[in-house]
Amino acid sequence: MPSTGLPVVDYAIVAVYLVAVLGAGFWFARFNKGGSDFFVGGNRIPWWAAGISFYMTTFSAWMFTGAASFVYETGWFGWLYFAVKPIGFLIGFQLSAVRWRRARITSPVQFVEARYGRWTRLVLSIVLVLSMMYWPAHHLASVAKISAPALLPDMPEAINVLIVFFGLFVLLYSVAGGIWAVSMTDVLQFLVLFAVCVAVIVAIFSSGDVGSVGDFIASVPTISFEHKLAGGAVYTSWYVWGFLVSSIFGTVVGDKAQRFFLVKDEGEALKTGWMGFGLLIISPLLFGLPPLVGKLLWPDISMLTAFAGTNRPEEAVFIAVVMKYMPLGIAGLFIAAMIAASMSALDSVWNTVSSIVSIDLYKGHINANASEADLLRVGRWTTIFLAVAAIGMALLIVNSQLGIFTISNMVLGLIGIPVTIPLLVGILTRVPTRTSAIPAILTGIGISFISRFELDWTLGPQYLIVIGATFSSLFVSRLLTKIQAPSSVAVLILRSVGALVFAASICGVLWLWDAPRMSEAATVTVLSPLTWSILVAIAVLHALMSFRPDETEGTSEENLNAFFERLRTPINVAQELGPDEGIARPNELVSKVTLALAAIPAILWITTGFQFTALYGTVFITFLAFWKLFR
Repeated sequence: MPSTGLPVVDYAIVAVYLVAVLGAGFWFARFNKGGSDFFVGGNRIPWWAAGISFYMTTFSAWMFTGAASFVYETGWFGWLYFAVKPIGFLIGFQLSAVRWRRARITSPVQFVEARYGRWTRLVLSIVLVLSMMYWPAHHLASVAKISAPALLPDMPEAINVLIVFFGLFVLLYSVAGGIWAVSMTDVLQFLVLFAVCVAVIVAIFSSGDVGSVGDFIASVPTISFEHKLAGGAVYTSWYVWGFLVSSIFGTVVGDKAQRFFLVKDEGEALKTGWMGFGLLIISPLLFGLPPLVGKLLWPDISMLTAFAGTNRPEEAVFIAVVMKYMPLGIAGLFIAAMIAASMSALDSVWNTVSSIVSIDLYKGHINANASEADLLRVGRWTTIFLAVAAIGMALLIVNSQLGIFTISNMVLGLIGIPVTIPLLVGILTRVPTRTSAIPAILTGIGISFISRFELDWTLGPQYLIVIGATFSSLFVSRLLTKIQAPSSVAVLILRSVGALVFAASICGVLWLWDAPRMSEAATVTVLSPLTWSILVAIAVLHALMSFRPDETEGTSEENLNAFFERLRTPINVAQELGPDEGIARPNELVSKVTLALAAIPAILWITTGFQFTALYGTVFITFLAFWKLFR
């Protein structure tokens, strides 16, 4: 059983690291002259930094708590979670990266007004803000859970205390530095995280505890495709397929899409995607293997209870492995890396949501004449509100019996998937009508509610039916608008019938998919009044939205043509961005800090005699050479 306390040097490392990140946030504040700099860095963020920043937004300490516990409980099945995500992202960014940059936007939904209309932009902005408010709380809960047992092992309320502390800490530097602070600190945080994880893997297989790589693979039980976890969550092979398909949409919209329009042109947007894909490919090795090792070392969850200090001891398996194999100083560096990963995810979401609130809501619907300074001020106040909300929700999450992994998957299925599909499809094709996004999103949310709470489906089938319902809704809306008749009343009646047929088709799919369970309870559930009420509401919504003309009917087609013309027009850097007036100077800070980090191996060798210190130097020096070559 690993020790639950840390030496003084580890606390010092964590403290110095946090102070350095906070200082970087305020240093980058000098580059924020207005909203454009705060939200998209003047489109001057280097592609390699944008790619690393994307990668850092895909995980946080949650990767080492929720996802690690999933691997611990399900073995190779959980490992597949890391393996399929890069496949979905590869498809997604190949379809959309160039288009996102050519859209010439500063927030993920700024394009919606030109694509779907003013009121769709308003509704989608509100839904996006509400749906994205969960994820910062999710990251806060994760980093507090993994840090509390090591940093404050004897404090009963340690998790709650750290949730508040980390929330306020990230607020300070993200409000000051904007996207420059987010992107560039992401790079440095990645370096620390990557170096520690590589050392952990090497130390594990050098210890002899699990034998050779072949011995280790043979020791882990063969893969099983059905698992029931604490809280009643069930995972089957359907989950793998559902997660793969949802990754195509979910990894290239929202705050993820923002990374593609931070760079100067479409060529660098593609490079950003390839950088993120390359890093995702190594995730199964870095983050999937240690929990499997933990399962071999501590096969009984109760063996981790004393260390975890939480109602979900399996969420402490990753830090337990680190503290078993890492010497003095390295554990503190790992804790700092975990905090860094969570901060990357937190500040990324906050920056994205604040851009939606200030640009899409405030300027788009409240103050059309808002200046750049006004947008900057509104963005910062929004970030403050989001931080307070995240702290409150995180305190609720850590007390749930479901666990962080299952809760996050439920939120993704209920809201995340229905929102992401219209965003991606809308930028890829003109087929969906300007009024189709709202009924599609609400259809997806309604079907998700039925499949999860009425039919009690597992997450995989739930994901797939929601994807199918949301996607088909976009195209059904177009078909309904093509139905014509001599009078408006007749048009409304015919389109209502068509919408009812669509809703009945969804009901049929639900019934056919649920029929194999052959249970009376399932039959009653499919025919329940609540289920039929939701389906009827979906039909009515589609009929009304297809009948309602665009609010700018006279210019809607012109606006749509202009939007897709932008997507076909390459970026002219000289004309559109102008001269680089020193905005890229922060890159120099990255090189200097990386060089300083390369001194860590010497310090560790002197103080600990740690035999793998050369790995640290290799990581930092390699990145420095890469930076000099591609900057």
